[in-house]
Amino acid sequence: MKKLFLLFAVFSFGLLFSQNQQEFIFKFKVKKWQKEFKKHQKNKEKGTSILNLFDTSGRKINFDVQEKNISEVKMKDILNVKGKSLDHSKIITLTLFPKSMSGSYLENGRQYFIEPVKDKCNTYKVYINPTIDKDVEVGQLKDFVE
Repeated sequence: MKKLFLLFAVFSFGLLFSQNQQEFIFKFKVKKWQKEFKKHQKNKEKGTSILNLFDTSGRKINFDVQEKNISEVKMKDILNVKGKSLDHSKIITLTLFPKSMSGSYLENGRQYFIEPVKDKCNTYKVYINPTIDKDVEVGQLKDFVE
């Protein structure tokens, strides 16, 4: 009986904490995507491309992004993109370096961060920063690509 209770307690504890998952780790090849993005930019008038990323539950999110310069002088080997999800519920800002990327996206006033996993090539995590106050709205709601 004790073993059954212990098994039930462990299962319940695991189930409780798995539902509050605040992080998801995924693979992404920055060089490959940048190459495809640049090729796509040359072939398309509007200049947008699809970027496939994930939310903290591991669900795929497709973003329509385009290059946005953050200064008057374009920085060599650094690509800044902004965009919105195909369902228009999220806006994203990413900075892609030659070998890595980082950024964030905003959904319903909640900010999700994307950054490389330390010491793992082509591996990234998307997470919610638990130190940010949940009642504070972040980002600029009208900050998206039209």
